[in-house]
Amino acid sequence: MRLLLDECIGDRALRNALVAAGHDVARSIDELGGAADDPAVFAFAREHQRVVVTYNNVDFKRLSEENPNHPGMLLIYQDNKPTDMKASDIVTALSNVETTYPNGIAGDAIVLNGYRW
Repeated sequence: MRLLLDECIGDRALRNALVAAGHDVARSIDELGGAADDPAVFAFAREHQRVVVTYNNVDFKRLSEENPNHPGMLLIYQDNKPTDMKASDIVTALSNVETTYPNGIAGDAIVLNGYRW
């Protein structure tokens, strides 16, 4: 899957884990610089056909609803608890999303937490 990690989630460890799992991964901080606003990240993802992966669920869900023509959103909820998703959980959940949606997730905003089985 072609992914764009939002700045809030774009650490190198996650990027490397996703690349090792076979994904094409870009980080918004590398592509747009630090502190790029959400509409700029969303526009970049649309232009480059990349699925946004983010912890910033409220803003990206709103952007998704306002502009349904996008490659997809993967939203992750974190509560600073032991149950928060680690990089390995995200890789597993992403694999489960690909199995569940063999034709892709274009136009959808999916909560990745529900796919970590």
